[in-house]
Amino acid sequence: MLERGHQQALENFLREFDAQPDQLHGYFTPRHASIDQAIEFLRNATDESRLPPGRVPASTWFWEDRGTLQGVVNLRHRLTPELEETGGHIGFSVAPSCRRQGIAGAMLAGALGQAHMLGLDQVGLTCDANNQGSAGTIEAGGGILVREDWCEARQGRQRWYSIALPAEST
Repeated sequence: MLERGHQQALENFLREFDAQPDQLHGYFTPRHASIDQAIEFLRNATDESRLPPGRVPASTWFWEDRGTLQGVVNLRHRLTPELEETGGHIGFSVAPSCRRQGIAGAMLAGALGQAHMLGLDQVGLTCDANNQGSAGTIEAGGGILVREDWCEARQGRQRWYSIALPAEST
């Protein structure tokens, strides 16, 4: 959970994406929001009654190690047609300085567990077709490629994945 004490850590994390902001997925708070605004935004995002029309409830978690925010993952509790096309249930990003350390896979596994707790039996994920890191993480997490095609909204080729969540064991 993001806390007031994370102000500098959040700024450091976000700064890593300044050169390529399109690589930041899973964090939808305005870039220059204060830490208090970010906390409030993320808290409100989980409560449908506090969301503007067209938004779906979502939960966001950060991967932290010794006070450093290394990654962020977002789980949308359900999908709209737009999210089915351009985002899916789960979005995640790892700070460029922290990539290739297993963080994305661990965040995805945690988000899948949370999705299961929400009662979802399947989740959809998308990634740019040329994003081999995300594709590899999704596939290692059980993702089955549904299709790869042009995505008009993203103006590029995209991959759509599905991950079936395990049924309750009895």
